[in-house]
Amino acid sequence: MAIKYLKHNEIDKHKWDGCLDAAKNRLIYGYSWYLDIVCENWDALILDNYRAVMPLPWKSKFGIKFIYHPFFSQQLGVFYKEGISFNLADFIGAIPKIFLKYEFALNYNNACEILPLNKRVNYLLNLNKKYDELLARYDTKCRRNVKLSKNEDDVSLVNNLPINILLNLKKENAKNDLTEHHYRTMHSLLSHLIDKKMAFIIGVSDKNNILLGAAAFIHKPNRIIYLFSASSTLGKKKRVMYRILDHVIFENAEKNIFLDFEGSMIESIARFFRSFGGKTETYYRINKSRIPFFK
Repeated sequence: MAIKYLKHNEIDKHKWDGCLDAAKNRLIYGYSWYLDIVCENWDALILDNYRAVMPLPWKSKFGIKFIYHPFFSQQLGVFYKEGISFNLADFIGAIPKIFLKYEFALNYNNACEILPLNKRVNYLLNLNKKYDELLARYDTKCRRNVKLSKNEDDVSLVNNLPINILLNLKKENAKNDLTEHHYRTMHSLLSHLIDKKMAFIIGVSDKNNILLGAAAFIHKPNRIIYLFSASSTLGKKKRVMYRILDHVIFENAEKNIFLDFEGSMIESIARFFRSFGGKTETYYRINKSRIPFFK
């Protein structure tokens, strides 16, 4: 078996996406069109005519090329067809030396004991139960907050919100953690996903049609991914995100699909996700610099 490094213009994207379609660990983040939107540049490692693939998003700083993990793509790493065996360490070892630093997240099906990997946690909720059973798995505080959010008689759910409305709400209430480049990327990503009927945006507005909170979800056959959200100060007080997530769970109960919260290493956010009764999914992040001064 041979692992080859290909530059972006050398990648056969039809074969690449075919590998993702057949991948045991398929995630939407790995498709070529998704990478084209969220990455400034990306090359790849390919095993045996696209039996396994690994994207290499990269940037250049002061003339130094390095691999990074792009926003809005929680897990990358190696994606591989059913029945394929490979050594993750061989893929990492095949990263060309022109990249003097790399830091990126692998996916939930990638692990290697001999590599120094940092553990990350995601949360998944299997929606294959009746809604009442799913509701019973919320923790006590979550059930109380859901009930309180539903009792807010001056607010209502809004479906199919325009992308700009969501992004403007985020800009107005975020703590400058995203740049204009990130907002443009998210707009392009959501536009593409909605055109492909693979995403939807739900919001909560008050009686004056003022948006209090909203969230964008990717909807694939096996996962509904909680991709992006925003709340105003009043929206947080009215617990609108509890309302939105509970609505998504209600609408998709008894389906063979997972609600993917996309996890967080921030305890307050992780606690919020856990409160809906989801199970832990572990994935790993790898970080290495080939030159000591390049952090």
